[in-house]
Amino acid sequence: MAKILIHTTTLAEAKPLIDYFELSQSSQNTFENEKIVLIVSGLSKDQISNSLQNIFQNQEISKAFDLSIASCCDGSIKLGTLFCTNKFLKNINFAPITTLDKFDESVEIDTLIADKQAKYFSDICKEKIKDYYVLKIVGDYFEEDITEDKIFELIKNSITKWKDLI
Repeated sequence: MAKILIHTTTLAEAKPLIDYFELSQSSQNTFENEKIVLIVSGLSKDQISNSLQNIFQNQEISKAFDLSIASCCDGSIKLGTLFCTNKFLKNINFAPITTLDKFDESVEIDTLIADKQAKYFSDICKEKIKDYYVLKIVGDYFEEDITEDKIFELIKNSITKWKDLI
């Protein structure tokens, strides 16, 4: 039976999803139940690519989600605001995203939000599946360190806004 893939890069992002969807750990970085498989890939391009390639080779996936925290260029956008960056969806904000290997003040960003993985997730999904979503939650404004507790809270609070997509 095909499963729904949820991709995160850190365990802090994954924990509220593991709790909410009652997922059990099936390997070091994989958690699942009968409907959902969640992977925690790590932050680097290679880790993301390898984790996604592996899951697509070993599981039948019907739909995929990248869910994580993003930085926002506009301080008037409330922390916790949810965006979809690859599709226009009812009741969810849309914004294009820039993926950067590292955030650096010298890099000009011409999108509202930025992260370290959306492009890599999208590139793999374009090859493997048609139904995928890149969901980002505003977690900071580039200058702040964000705690694991804050990440947990932001992800947990976002679930009710997108869970019906599953």
